[in-house]
Amino acid sequence: MPRKANEWTIEEVELNVLKLLEAARINGPQRIVDPLNGFFIVSHTNPQPKPSIIKFLVEDGVDE
Repeated sequence: MPRKANEWTIEEVELNVLKLLEAARINGPQRIVDPLNGFFIVSHTNPQPKPSIIKFLVEDGVDE
């Protein structure tokens, strides 16, 4: 049975930790399946959210 695109084995993570982190950043949460301990979820959060263009236009306005 093929694995899901966002699902990893412990062995795959050991060999590809940087790919796992990049996949979490680009594709969303990644699930690591550990047959002994269940599973882990790796996700990415941007510490500095992008400013809202709508908020900028409404609150700050545009200088003419």
